Amino acid sequence: MRPEDVERRKALVARLVELRASGRLNSATVDVAARSAGVRARTVWRWISEGDYAPRKRAGWSLTAEARYALDRAHGRTTIAWRMLQNAGVDVPSRKTFERAVERELSLAERAYLRNGENGRRRYELYLRWEPSARNEVWEMDHAQLDIHVLPVRGKRLATPWLTVVIDGYSRVVMGWALSLHPTAAEVLAALREAIVVDPRRGPWGGVPELVRFDGGLEFLSHAVSRAAGEVGFAARPTAPYSPHQKGKVERLHRTIGEGLIATLPHYTGAPRRRNGELYAQPAPLSLPQLQARIRDFIQDYNTKHLHASLGGMTPAQRWDASLTPLDVIEPERLRWMLMADATRKVLKTGIRFGGETFLAPALARVVGSTVQVRYMPHDLRSIEVSTEGGGWLCTAYPVAQLSDEQKRAVVEQRQEAAREMGRRKAAASRRARARTEPLTGDTPVTDITVVSRRSANSVRPSSDKRSNKVLKVLGLTDRLNKAIQPDDDAAGGTAA
Repeated sequence: MRPEDVERRKALVARLVELRASGRLNSATVDVAARSAGVRARTVWRWISEGDYAPRKRAGWSLTAEARYALDRAHGRTTIAWRMLQNAGVDVPSRKTFERAVERELSLAERAYLRNGENGRRRYELYLRWEPSARNEVWEMDHAQLDIHVLPVRGKRLATPWLTVVIDGYSRVVMGWALSLHPTAAEVLAALREAIVVDPRRGPWGGVPELVRFDGGLEFLSHAVSRAAGEVGFAARPTAPYSPHQKGKVERLHRTIGEGLIATLPHYTGAPRRRNGELYAQPAPLSLPQLQARIRDFIQDYNTKHLHASLGGMTPAQRWDASLTPLDVIEPERLRWMLMADATRKVLKTGIRFGGETFLAPALARVVGSTVQVRYMPHDLRSIEVSTEGGGWLCTAYPVAQLSDEQKRAVVEQRQEAAREMGRRKAAASRRARARTEPLTGDTPVTDITVVSRRSANSVRPSSDKRSNKVLKVLGLTDRLNKAIQPDDDAAGGTAA
């Protein structure tokens, strides 16, 4: 019996004893008291005669070590455990008595643990609810796969999208979100950027948070949030494993979006199905941009019109305005560079191929064939930032289709200038390697500083010697073949004179 029931019966008997002492106790009063206590009238008269209520301890059957072992082997199924004990020859009471002993001695959490393990036990775990005291004190971030099939922008097969959401723990305002077919770090950074930027078109919310909590089991989410925390300047802390209550507000938001919006749209995967497992006749599926527009409208209404019982009947926007904590604001252009996603690409002859577009910039003419780092803003490929592998910024590249005439001329001029510069370097190297001699004047001895390589020394073709021999035969000078050239006697004499 529960302790509160014992105390209630003690108080009832004490009151009846007082009535008997004053002569006001009668049978009608005892009958009412018996019905209230759930016992017979003679039992109440016995309590009055004893002067107090004392619960009797029944010598009932209790769970033994063998019974607990059988329950563990039967995964908490009492009937199976009872039969196992009987087949093993163990002295056990009736099945009903066995079941009552299990309910009396094992808590709901213990019974759930026997049936479903740790997942079952957590359903009956006691949590300490904690609320932030100001806006932007704690953000919760998570992503979930939506229960709907949509048509991608470039595709004919239906796909299941993912939604990444950032929510303020104090006001429940949806600070930022991103929709995609495949969740990556780019979507995480896009949602964070939208959450931090103050955009009057969405509302007055924004600014840098003090802490962002996220699911530590998602590697891409953990890496993206940790990197953003280091660049922007806020704390990032993953939740403990198997502890969804540590980000329960964003979990509840996903359920609200699923029940309030996704379940009302065409091709909702949780809708009733036919016997063969297919959905009943559905309207045309939404495209990904159409679903994005529906989610945007739903979140806007959620922030400004949804009344929260946990907020005292206030909307998230009203709760946000109730906090006087100043906002830590960063300029959008500066934040754009800090929260860019990154990837590596090779510079081709046509430029950098990225996101289905080809990007060009004059500075790329000098690094064709090299691998560079590309930083980009998710869902905004109007330009990309290009850096070398060492991390040094190189240029800002733009899609070829969007280049102006002036930018195209700059690309051509840079390409030509790179070719001319390489030509000048080659010419300078050739001049240094070319044969050079000092002037043949004065008394200075001649110094030959010609650079001759092995290849050049052996590069004389035999055919040139044959041509020279033919010329000498025509001139009648065959006697001078293969002989050293001697100075002319007359010339020598004249010189001597």
